[in-house]
This record gives sequence, structure tokens and C-alpha cells, in this order.
Amino acid sequence: MNRRHIILVTGTSVVPPEARRLITDRGFTLREVADDHADAEGLHAALDGVSGYLVGGYEEPGDAHFERATSLEVVAFVGTDFQSYLPGWRTAYDLGIAVTNTPGENAPSVAEFTILLALTLARPFTEVIVRAAPSPAGSVSMTSPPEGRELAGLTLGVVGAGRIGARVAMFAQALGMNVLYTSPRRNRALEAAMGIIHIDLAGLLACADVITLHRPGPVADEPPLLGRRELAACRDGALLVNTGHRDLVDPVALGWAIEHKAIRAAVDGRGHGEAWDVLAALGPERFLSVPQMGFHTRDAGLRAGMRAARAVCDVLSGAGSPDVTNPDFLRHRAPGRRGGA
Repeated sequence: MNRRHIILVTGTSVVPPEARRLITDRGFTLREVADDHADAEGLHAALDGVSGYLVGGYEEPGDAHFERATSLEVVAFVGTDFQSYLPGWRTAYDLGIAVTNTPGENAPSVAEFTILLALTLARPFTEVIVRAAPSPAGSVSMTSPPEGRELAGLTLGVVGAGRIGARVAMFAQALGMNVLYTSPRRNRALEAAMGIIHIDLAGLLACADVITLHRPGPVADEPPLLGRRELAACRDGALLVNTGHRDLVDPVALGWAIEHKAIRAAVDGRGHGEAWDVLAALGPERFLSVPQMGFHTRDAGLRAGMRAARAVCDVLSGAGSPDVTNPDFLRHRAPGRRGGA
């Protein structure tokens, strides 16, 4: 019975081979698109006749993709913040397509990467890495390395104390940092366990030497979390690490803050446009941007990929999944769409 269901997996590495085997072992037909950046038309073609879809690439399925994929019953985002990365998620909800995600599975990897970026900003070394010898004689011209700072004794401000932010706070305390946090909902268990202090965003920005962002990206028409006013309130020389969504920080305002307040920033992800080009031109000691990779470890990929594959198979088999973010999806599904009443 499952052979009538095709499950699409995109991308080259986010969904591991073990998850792909789980799909075929469960009796489903696997369709693969080994493209991390499928364009809109290519994604339309790939979704034709597909019942399940694991978003393993960096494509951004929009409203039209879900509207035209009339066989689609379930889509899995291999991560947590699906609302920031699947532009058509509301349409999927309206059409009765189950949307699943994998909260918490990449938290250890992203938290570790956050501390790595903080250390890289505190001990700037990217421009003095020894590479191949520049001369035939093999001599390497060494410049004095830039002066760094110890994180021990500094104050860390964690913005968003969920699974990732809580781990970052734990790592920071182990390094001897003082920790403050702000979050839409107080994490009282974290406060009790670690003795960290909840504070509002304005107070955190004014007090923190290092600021880390762990919030979902802005929704449509919502301004960035940190704009000119917020960045102006930060301490001079503060270090800003964003391993949340890249749009949490206004890039124009960040350029101003780097120039006028000596803020140094690191972002897990790359943006586009003139403002991002200006930031990149500042060099990695002042603005460090990498392809989104905090989540991308073998360990996190295995956990998240297997969970996403299992959820898609369970929904298509009629068993349901606790990872479905819209559990009333069947009530919205039109009779003409596969699986509808």
C-alpha cells in the first residue's frame, strides 16, 4: 500500500543516508533531488505526484509550491524554525498539509558553534592564519597578532533561553562568564538550576559584553529584533553572535554600530544585498559571516533527519506524529486533495 506514496528528499547532506533508508524500509518510494538550492520551477517539478517532502536543501517552498502539489500530504522541516525558512507554511496549513519539525535535535551543535564564534570574536585570529608560503624561499611573513580578550569574567546576554540558549548559558558559566537572559517566556527552571538572571532586552543590551541571539526569525512585516536604537544601546566594543535567523539584526544598523561603537559581530548565515556587501568588506575581524552551518554536524543531522523521516512515514501511514505542528490538518484538507475526506 505504501508504494503509491512518493517521498521527496532534497539536498545533499542534511538528510543522512540512514534516514533515506528508513523511508524505503518502511515501503515508500524515495525521490531524491541532490541540489541544495533548487530553483522555483525545479522544485515544482520535483513535487509533482509527491505525498511526503523532507526539506533537506536550502530551497524556500512558497505558496504556489504547496498549491500545485495536489498529492502532498506532509512536509518536514529538518530543524525547528520552519516559519522563517518555509515562506508558504501558512498556505500549507490552510490546505491541510501536515507540517512537522524537529525541535531540539540540533541544539547541542548550534550551542557549541555559538561559543566557537564568541571565542573567535574575543580572540581574533582569522586574518593571521598561516597558509601556504607566499614566496619561493618558503618564508612566511608574520605580523603581530591582534590582541584578544578572555571571556572569563565578562557578562553574556542570552536572547532567547530555549533549548539552544540554555545550553549556551551553561557553556558560558563553565568558562567563568556571568550570564543574563531575556526571553518572551521566563525559563524559571533554568533560573533555579543555574542562578542566572532574567532581564528585559534593553537592560541586557546595556549590560552585556557578549550578546548571543537564539530567537526565530521575524515574521512578515515584523522589524528586526535589533535595529539602530537597540544597537546604539549596546556597550562599546560588545561582541554580537547571531546563530538565530540572519534577519534578526538590521544589516544597515549593524554597519553603523561596527563603525561607531566598535562592535564586532559574527553571523551563522549569509545575507544578500548592498548592506551585506558593505559588512563583508569590513573583514572577518570586525564582521564574520559563514554559510549557515551551526546545525550541520553528523550528530545533529542523524538525530534530526531520522526524526523527520519517521514523522513523514508515520503521517502517511495514518499513525500520526507528535511532531506535527498543525494537528488539526485533516479538518482543513479539501476533498480533492489526496487524503482528503
